[in-house]
Amino acid sequence: MRLLTVLLCLVGLVACPATDEDTAEPVVLIDPPPEGQGYQLRMETVAPPNSEIWMCQIGELPTDSITYVNSVEYQQTPGLHHMTLSTPGLFVDAALPPGVYDCDEVYTGDFMSTQVMFFGSQGTDHETMYLPDGVVADMPRALDVVHEVHFVNTTSEPVDVYSVVNAYTIPESQRVEGIWGGSVRDEHINMPGDADEYTEWSRCVFNEDVEVLFLASHTHAMGTNFTIREFDGTESGPIFYENDDWHDPKITQYEDPIIRPAGTGFEWACTWRNRTDHLVEYGLTADDEMCNMAVVHTPFSTTAKCEVVETSDGVLWEG
Repeated sequence: MRLLTVLLCLVGLVACPATDEDTAEPVVLIDPPPEGQGYQLRMETVAPPNSEIWMCQIGELPTDSITYVNSVEYQQTPGLHHMTLSTPGLFVDAALPPGVYDCDEVYTGDFMSTQVMFFGSQGTDHETMYLPDGVVADMPRALDVVHEVHFVNTTSEPVDVYSVVNAYTIPESQRVEGIWGGSVRDEHINMPGDADEYTEWSRCVFNEDVEVLFLASHTHAMGTNFTIREFDGTESGPIFYENDDWHDPKITQYEDPIIRPAGTGFEWACTWRNRTDHLVEYGLTADDEMCNMAVVHTPFSTTAKCEVVETSDGVLWEG
């Protein structure tokens, strides 16, 4: 287990999401949706004392036909760094059989290049999210799903780690439009040691016309601020999204969608504080850093994406 993370937490260099008090109260997990109104995805594991776990559960979506998800309720262990639901690809089978694995075993080969992430959460323990009337996430039947959790346990006792997601569906006759989206990442981070304030930014433009419904942010524990501006392909506008709490992705729904024609997009920037004496780069563990912007939009188009065209350090990540 990544004990370096625990040590850094204990000396105040990264956040400590779990304490002994967190393990005291028993938790009642949410019931699945009533029959015919949706389905539940559920993952449970245990974080040993003084450990960091990054676990992936592989299984099939419990459906025998395409479903139309209009709202989602989720519940997770307090202090969970993040959870995600993804598929190895709409037309790609999981490389491993159903079961629970260390995510290091899953994130190998071509997984990152074909992976499609369709839900994620961080920070909030229990919440329900709604799409507009008639707008849905179209979910293929029996889709291979990777249910991922990342948790740091700094207590002297094991902690039950759980992630429960209820997907509530509507009939096909009520479907008006589908959604699509994903995460746009800066995978070239070079934060020097002893940096009290260090910022990197990226700009991306959409390759198709979209209307953005949700935006969210993601950094690790050194993150102190995350901002988003509209980018017209040449210049960036004022900040309209800002988040100074790395624990919370601040998933923001826009009732009036943000219209982004092809060739326009966003600029997102991350500011960190590095109190260690060593370089910190992009990575998947709590000791590394990230700068990810999540976007959900209509219409449903698997080819739509926000392509990175400019960065503060001049490196364009392609993936």
